[in-house]
Formats: sequence, C-alpha cells, structure tokens
Amino acid sequence: MVKLNNIQLADHNHKIVYDYSTNTNSKKYFNKNIPFYSKYKQELSSVPQSILAIPFISNVLPIAWFAGFNIEVPELDEDFFNALKQVKIEFEKQFPDYELKGEIKALKLVKNTISQTNSAMLFSGGVDAYATYIRTFSETPDLVTILGADIEIEDQEQWLSFTNFIEEEPLLKQNKKRYIETNVRTFYTYQVELLLKEVGWWGKVQHGLSLIGSLAPISYLNGYNKIYIASSYTEQIAIAWGSTPQIDQSISWAGIKVFHDGYELQRQDKVDLITQFSEEKNINFKLRVCYSELRSSFNCSKCEKCYRTILGLILNGKNPNNYGFNVDEHVYTKMFANLNYGSASKGMQYFWWELMEKAKNTKSIYTFKDASIEKIELDRIRNGEIHNLLQKKIDTPKSKKSKIKFLIRNKFSGLYNIYKKLR
Repeated sequence: MVKLNNIQLADHNHKIVYDYSTNTNSKKYFNKNIPFYSKYKQELSSVPQSILAIPFISNVLPIAWFAGFNIEVPELDEDFFNALKQVKIEFEKQFPDYELKGEIKALKLVKNTISQTNSAMLFSGGVDAYATYIRTFSETPDLVTILGADIEIEDQEQWLSFTNFIEEEPLLKQNKKRYIETNVRTFYTYQVELLLKEVGWWGKVQHGLSLIGSLAPISYLNGYNKIYIASSYTEQIAIAWGSTPQIDQSISWAGIKVFHDGYELQRQDKVDLITQFSEEKNINFKLRVCYSELRSSFNCSKCEKCYRTILGLILNGKNPNNYGFNVDEHVYTKMFANLNYGSASKGMQYFWWELMEKAKNTKSIYTFKDASIEKIELDRIRNGEIHNLLQKKIDTPKSKKSKIKFLIRNKFSGLYNIYKKLR
C-alpha cells in the first residue's frame, strides 16, 4: 500500500509537498531520496486539498495498478475519482496480458466546480503541439509547459533556452504562459520500468495522465474548463500508448473536459497544416522537436525525429532552416546514415511511410542546391528504401541487451551519470 498522509505547501505556497508512506509490497518502486513534488509559479493556498492531491495520484496510481498495491488518500475530487475507473478500463484494453489489480481508496470525496470557461493546452513547441495550437488559435489558450517531462529538472541550460523560445516567439505573444516543475520521471525507481515486458513506462503508460493531472491546481486558479493535449499517433498505429483519446478524454475533475486533439491527423498532415498556417499568416516560427543530450543548437538537426520533420518540411516546399533546423544539400546522405543505426518501431515506420507517400505525390519540393541530385535521393525514399530498412529492423528479434543496458544504467546510475558528462 501507499498512503498519502498529508499535503503541505512550501516555497511561499508555490510547491506541493506530498507526505506519503509505503509498505513492504510497494517501497521498492519509490525513490526514498526523491519524494514526489509539483511546483508552480502561482500561489496555491486557495486550492482545495482534494485538487492538490490530483498530481500525486495521476503519477502513482498507474504504478499501483500494474504492481498490484492499493493507495489511500484523505480526500479527492469526486469527478476525478470516478474518472479513474474508466481510465483503468482503457489501460486494461491496451494491456490485455496484464492483470491490473491496484485500487484507490479516498476517505472523503469532494464535489468541486470551476465556473469560468478558460482553456489551456500542454505546449512543447513540437509538430504535435503547434498543430493543436493552430487548431485552437481563436481560443487563445494558456500554454502550459512542464519541466521534468521532456527536459530534466537539472538541465537548466536547456530549460532556459526553451522558455526563452516560448517567451520570445512572436506568434505566441497573445497567449499566457504557465510553467510547472515536477519530478514525474525521477520519483520512482527502475523497478517501475520492469513492470512492463519492454522498458518504456513513461511513453507506454505514464505520460498522458501525468501531464494532464499536473494541471489540476492551476486549472482551479485560472478557471480552465477545457484542457487540450496533442495526439502523438493516429488510430492507424496500433501500439500501447499512455495518451489516447479514450484515456485522456476520460480524465476529469471539477467538471473539466480534456480534449485529445488531432488524433484524426497523420503527422505529415500536421506538418502540412503548420506550413499552410505559416503562409497564411506570413510568419515563420521555430519547431522545437529535439531534446537530444547532444544538441548544441535549437534542434540537433541530426536525429531521427529531426530528420523526419525536416523531410516533411522539404516535401511542402519549405526551407527547414526557417523552422529551427540547420541543414544543407547533404541532409539526405546524413539522413540515410542516421537511419542505418539504432532500432526501429512500428510507430517510427508509420511516420516514414507517411513521408514516402507524400514524396510520391507532392510536386512542391524545396531544393537546397541541385534539383537533379536531390531528386535521386528523394527517389530512394519514394521507392521504399527507408520503409524496407525499418521493416528489416522490426523483423529482427530484439536481444535482451537493451534491458540489460537499462538495468546497468539504473542500478549503477552514479557511474552512468559520470560517463554521460565525460563523453
């Protein structure tokens, strides 16, 4: 069992500190040296305890479900308590080979209400986020960005770069910015990853409920009755994922509605939407798609995620360098070299399949230097070279090395951190 004993406010009422205890069955999943917290720029003293509990429950309850222990809390928002029943059902559908046992017990349920009609969206600056931003442009939603999700809390250099980008981007001037700091990815131990047959807890289980739940305290303060979270995939990609329309739109507290936006759009549809919007508004804006440790500029412009975005822009006749990248006519050679390394997934292959189909049908292609030479490279994509390469990787059985590497990296995390600094 995990028991939430008390909720207190610290740092002049800006930080939620959760006092919780574990027992023999649950303690191995929690980092005793890094208790869970959530920190906001706004003062929180007027937020009810039943709302303050939501960020904690949003991150701990999925662990309880998969590990099979219960959670007890003094009080909780009634709508959220009821919503969690449906969220659990949706996870059971995604993970039919797992038995989700854990339950939550609230000693008191509280019916909260939010009377205002403001909206907010989770904003990372990437393709998915900008597509949702464009689709909700007329609502002028508050933009909420979370330190501790994609960017590590200790990486203040990257965080400062990112927040400067959000604050200084002319397109975003009309929107209020909200920042949250929370250790959603470090309060638990590597034992949580081992609850799944393959590592990937954050993406496969945690992130949807975690990110949405983090907004609960400021939704009460700012009167949000709608929250938007951008889709990562479409219904064409059948993989277990922690953020889907069924999961996200089941979440509610104080009558709030969550919208999982853009699920009907392919990733390339979103890139198309972004370039069309850019033309209509006659404005270029940077896409922040990369969080690589090796990034030294706005995007690294040399990882798989960067390359697929770069190619999507090229296939819309746009210069990627106007959207936050740094590439030239050699981009195709470097792209193929990058994709020859590392692993692949069905989701990744689907994104590149979209690009292959776009390359076959588009007539608007950006040329860096020599159209005839670059056409030869694009023909390789049109003819399925990347698609077949990724399929070969998918068909190659995964060795146990990845899980072994994960265990070494986490059981000997001190040594691994030294290695990261030296490399």
